Amino acid sequence: VMPDYIHRAIAKGEIRAVLKWINADRAEDRVNATSRVESMSTPALAFAAAHSQLVLLALLLQLGADVDMKDSQGLTALGMMLLSPVTAKEGDVNKIAKLLLSWGASFFRD
Repeated sequence: VMPDYIHRAIAKGEIRAVLKWINADRAEDRVNATSRVESMSTPALAFAAAHSQLVLLALLLQLGADVDMKDSQGLTALGMMLLSPVTAKEGDVNKIAKLLLSWGASFFRD
């Protein structure tokens, strides 16, 4: 489970803080860490997609983030991005969708 300060860092696009936390313990699979249950157990990748953090999203994918990892409601990064008012406001829907799909994201849930 990722700490709250990392959850906030992802939302703000604080790449250095996120990468420092991921690399602090390589024995853990921190790139696929999820938020607390109260925050729907959202994977880091999905949270970055929902907050229109394109650069961080690309870095997480390069570090091995699971492109189809689901939150507690069954949403993947692609689903979170499509439902996010932040992404729509920023106008990054096409860029993020193309990035996730190029990494093999599934469009439909299983």
